Amino acid sequence: MGGEGFARWAAGTNKNNRQLLRGDGNATYKNFDKSYITDYIISRKPRVFKEATPEYMAELHRKLQYRRKREIRRKIKAAIISVSIVGLLGFLLFFY
Repeated sequence: MGGEGFARWAAGTNKNNRQLLRGDGNATYKNFDKSYITDYIISRKPRVFKEATPEYMAELHRKLQYRRKREIRRKIKAAIISVSIVGLLGFLLFFY
């Protein structure tokens, strides 16, 4: 009968998950200990960002443009090299 193995696996997984909960054998997800999550959220400090000056934004824009151009040049070089290698190998295999 199809699906019997899956049903057995699902029942065993459900039983194992219930054993991870605190409480008696009839434990439910409602009594799961969430204090470690709430303590982390409460103890976290909000991030504080500095105000960006126009000079800083212009410098950042210039750096990002340089990075983008450099990345484009790198991709073009890699494409040219790979096409030339494949072309050379194809030429050698076809004519020799």
